[in-house]
Amino acid sequence: MVDISDFPAELRWKLAAKSASTLPLAHEKIYKDVLGQKYKKIRPLIDTINYISWIQGGKDASVLSNYLGLPTKTAEEVDKAQRLISVILYGPEIQYDVVSTDKTNAKTRITSCPFLNRSQELGLESENLFENCKAYNKTFIDNLNPKYTKKFTKAMCMGDECCETRTELR
Repeated sequence: MVDISDFPAELRWKLAAKSASTLPLAHEKIYKDVLGQKYKKIRPLIDTINYISWIQGGKDASVLSNYLGLPTKTAEEVDKAQRLISVILYGPEIQYDVVSTDKTNAKTRITSCPFLNRSQELGLESENLFENCKAYNKTFIDNLNPKYTKKFTKAMCMGDECCETRTELR
Protein backbone atom coordinates (compact mmCIF):
# COMPACT_ATOMS: atom_id res chain seq x y z
CA MET A 1 0.00 0.00 0.00
CA VAL A 2 1.27 3.47 -0.87
CA ASP A 3 2.01 5.75 2.08
CA ILE A 4 2.85 9.46 2.32
CA SER A 5 6.40 8.54 3.35
CA ASP A 6 6.84 6.91 -0.09
CA PHE A 7 7.01 10.41 -1.60
CA PRO A 8 10.09 12.57 -1.11
CA ALA A 9 9.66 15.43 1.38
CA GLU A 10 10.67 17.96 -1.27
CA LEU A 11 7.84 16.82 -3.56
CA ARG A 12 5.29 16.90 -0.72
CA TRP A 13 6.39 20.43 0.16
CA LYS A 14 6.17 21.65 -3.45
CA LEU A 15 2.68 20.19 -3.86
CA ALA A 16 1.46 21.64 -0.56
CA ALA A 17 2.98 25.03 -1.41
CA LYS A 18 1.34 25.03 -4.84
CA SER A 19 -2.00 24.24 -3.21
CA ALA A 20 -1.48 27.06 -0.70
CA SER A 21 -0.86 29.57 -3.47
CA THR A 22 -3.84 28.33 -5.48
CA LEU A 23 -6.40 28.47 -2.70
CA PRO A 24 -6.77 32.27 -2.39
CA LEU A 25 -7.41 32.47 -6.14
CA ALA A 26 -9.56 29.38 -6.64
CA HIS A 27 -12.75 30.97 -5.32
CA GLU A 28 -12.71 33.65 -7.97
CA LYS A 29 -12.08 31.11 -10.72
CA ILE A 30 -14.89 28.84 -9.52
CA TYR A 31 -17.41 31.68 -9.24
CA LYS A 32 -16.49 32.98 -12.70
CA ASP A 33 -16.81 29.54 -14.27
CA VAL A 34 -20.07 28.60 -12.54
CA LEU A 35 -21.87 31.93 -12.71
CA GLY A 36 -20.63 33.25 -16.05
CA GLN A 37 -22.09 36.72 -16.72
CA LYS A 38 -23.93 36.70 -13.37
CA TYR A 39 -20.51 36.84 -11.70
CA LYS A 40 -20.27 40.57 -12.47
CA LYS A 41 -23.19 41.24 -10.10
CA ILE A 42 -21.52 39.60 -7.11
CA ARG A 43 -17.94 40.52 -7.92
CA PRO A 44 -17.73 43.29 -5.27
CA LEU A 45 -18.77 40.75 -2.63
CA ILE A 46 -16.25 38.17 -3.86
CA ASP A 47 -13.51 40.81 -3.97
CA THR A 48 -14.26 41.75 -0.35
CA ILE A 49 -14.25 38.12 0.78
CA ASN A 50 -10.94 37.53 -1.00
CA TYR A 51 -9.41 40.67 0.54
CA ILE A 52 -10.41 39.57 4.04
CA SER A 53 -8.98 36.11 3.35
CA TRP A 54 -5.63 37.60 2.37
CA ILE A 55 -5.57 39.68 5.57
CA GLN A 56 -6.21 36.54 7.59
CA GLY A 57 -3.42 34.81 5.69
CA GLY A 58 -1.02 37.55 6.81
CA LYS A 59 -2.09 37.05 10.43
CA ASP A 60 -1.67 33.28 10.16
CA ALA A 61 1.80 33.65 8.63
CA SER A 62 2.91 35.91 11.48
CA VAL A 63 1.67 33.33 14.01
CA LEU A 64 3.97 30.76 12.42
CA SER A 65 6.88 33.18 12.71
CA ASN A 66 6.12 33.75 16.38
CA TYR A 67 5.77 30.00 16.95
CA LEU A 68 9.23 29.44 15.46
CA GLY A 69 10.64 32.20 17.67
CA LEU A 70 12.14 34.16 14.80
CA PRO A 71 13.73 37.46 15.81
CA THR A 72 11.79 40.52 14.61
CA LYS A 73 13.29 43.53 16.38
CA THR A 74 14.95 45.22 13.40
CA ALA A 75 13.86 45.80 9.81
CA GLU A 76 16.44 43.26 8.70
CA GLU A 77 15.05 40.64 11.09
CA VAL A 78 11.42 41.39 10.17
CA ASP A 79 12.20 41.13 6.47
CA LYS A 80 14.20 37.92 6.93
CA ALA A 81 11.42 36.35 9.03
CA GLN A 82 8.85 37.23 6.40
CA ARG A 83 10.98 35.80 3.59
CA LEU A 84 11.61 32.56 5.52
CA ILE A 85 7.95 32.05 6.41
CA SER A 86 6.87 32.83 2.84
CA VAL A 87 9.22 30.18 1.45
CA ILE A 88 8.03 27.67 4.07
CA LEU A 89 4.37 28.33 3.15
CA TYR A 90 4.64 28.91 -0.59
CA GLY A 91 7.68 26.85 -1.50
CA PRO A 92 10.78 27.50 -3.55
CA GLU A 93 8.72 29.11 -6.29
CA ILE A 94 8.78 32.40 -4.36
CA GLN A 95 12.23 33.85 -4.92
CA TYR A 96 13.83 36.84 -3.28
CA ASP A 97 16.90 38.98 -3.88
CA VAL A 98 17.98 41.06 -0.90
CA VAL A 99 19.02 44.48 -2.17
CA SER A 100 20.01 46.08 1.15
CA THR A 101 19.31 45.70 4.85
CA ASP A 102 20.12 47.43 8.09
CA LYS A 103 18.40 47.91 11.43
CA THR A 104 15.78 50.38 10.17
CA ASN A 105 15.31 49.47 6.47
CA ALA A 106 15.31 46.39 4.29
CA LYS A 107 14.90 46.47 0.52
CA THR A 108 14.00 43.22 -1.22
CA ARG A 109 13.04 42.14 -4.73
CA ILE A 110 10.71 39.27 -5.46
CA THR A 111 11.65 37.78 -8.82
CA SER A 112 9.20 34.86 -8.86
CA CYS A 113 5.72 34.91 -7.30
CA PRO A 114 3.58 31.78 -6.91
CA PHE A 115 0.39 33.86 -6.66
CA LEU A 116 1.04 35.61 -9.95
CA ASN A 117 1.94 32.26 -11.51
CA ARG A 118 -1.28 30.63 -10.24
CA SER A 119 -3.32 33.63 -11.38
CA GLN A 120 -1.90 33.28 -14.88
CA GLU A 121 -2.40 29.49 -14.89
CA LEU A 122 -6.04 29.92 -13.84
CA GLY A 123 -6.59 32.57 -16.50
CA LEU A 124 -7.44 35.26 -13.97
CA GLU A 125 -6.77 38.96 -14.35
CA SER A 126 -4.32 40.13 -11.76
CA GLU A 127 -6.03 43.47 -11.09
CA ASN A 128 -6.97 42.62 -7.47
CA LEU A 129 -3.86 40.59 -6.81
CA PHE A 130 -1.77 43.63 -5.95
CA GLU A 131 -4.25 45.06 -3.43
CA ASN A 132 -4.67 41.64 -1.83
CA CYS A 133 -0.92 41.06 -1.69
CA LYS A 134 -0.35 44.47 -0.10
CA ALA A 135 -3.01 43.68 2.52
CA TYR A 136 -1.38 40.30 3.24
CA ASN A 137 2.09 41.80 3.56
CA LYS A 138 0.96 44.77 5.65
CA THR A 139 -0.90 42.51 8.06
CA PHE A 140 2.02 40.09 8.21
CA ILE A 141 4.50 42.86 9.06
CA ASP A 142 2.09 44.62 11.48
CA ASN A 143 1.80 41.38 13.42
CA LEU A 144 5.52 40.61 13.37
CA ASN A 145 6.47 44.04 14.71
CA PRO A 146 4.03 46.98 14.62
CA LYS A 147 6.94 49.46 14.59
CA TYR A 148 7.54 48.48 10.95
CA THR A 149 5.57 48.61 7.74
CA LYS A 150 5.95 47.12 4.27
CA LYS A 151 5.83 49.31 1.17
CA PHE A 152 5.84 48.22 -2.45
CA THR A 153 7.71 50.29 -5.01
CA LYS A 154 7.24 47.80 -7.87
CA ALA A 155 4.86 44.91 -8.54
CA MET A 156 5.00 42.19 -11.17
CA CYS A 157 1.21 41.88 -11.24
CA MET A 158 1.10 45.57 -12.18
CA GLY A 159 3.52 45.04 -15.08
CA ASP A 160 6.92 45.57 -13.43
CA GLU A 161 9.80 43.14 -14.00
CA CYS A 162 9.90 42.31 -10.27
CA CYS A 163 8.24 43.21 -7.03
CA GLU A 164 10.30 45.57 -4.92
CA THR A 165 9.52 46.12 -1.27
CA ARG A 166 10.83 48.11 1.63
CA THR A 167 10.43 47.10 5.24
CA GLU A 168 10.89 50.30 7.22
CA LEU A 169 10.06 52.06 10.44
CA ARG A 170 6.65 53.70 10.46
